Amino acid sequence: MAIAVAIGGSAHAADIKMAGKLTAPANASVVAICTDPVVQNVLNEDLRAARHGQPSNPENSVTLTVTVNQQMLAPGVSLNQMFPGDPSMVELLKEAGAEPPPLGDSGDQPVDPFAQEARRQALSPDDPMTQQFKAYEASRQAMNGAGALTPYDNIPKNQIYDTVIVARASLEGATDELKVVAVVHSGDDAHRAKELVAEEIANAVLH
Repeated sequence: MAIAVAIGGSAHAADIKMAGKLTAPANASVVAICTDPVVQNVLNEDLRAARHGQPSNPENSVTLTVTVNQQMLAPGVSLNQMFPGDPSMVELLKEAGAEPPPLGDSGDQPVDPFAQEARRQALSPDDPMTQQFKAYEASRQAMNGAGALTPYDNIPKNQIYDTVIVARASLEGATDELKVVAVVHSGDDAHRAKELVAEEIANAVLH
């Protein structure tokens, strides 16, 4: 599922994939606890709106626990950093259009930058400008080593690499779990992507 959002006249897209479900008890109030303030705020707003502004009833409420992890797909990142203890979420990452990094940190392993870029490009094509930069970066690494300085070094990394947002949500007393993976493309709005992730979780709880 691809979700495109217009912000300030420009299209910002996050590709979101989900697995699992959440089923809240009938007539129970849901109270959210989240490790990310952006997701927490959206969940609070959506759950409050579902109660029509009424406060939650502590005697008939369940806790929705959401953990959020955000990682940039830059060289050196590993699956262990993105999905601690849950490599099964790799399939969601692939479905969202991103190439999974190695299981462990490959920073010390020799990597052919041209082959690495060819694999990444085949799975997730970029716009021409980003393609040109990444091809240049691969060439620079091959000729000069990763430590060589270039004018591109001052470009913010989130303008170059995609960012992955991972959320896991569960309800108190239930075995069900909802997993959400969002791929935020280079230059797009990670804050807005988190809001979309939160809305998907709220929808899963409320419908």
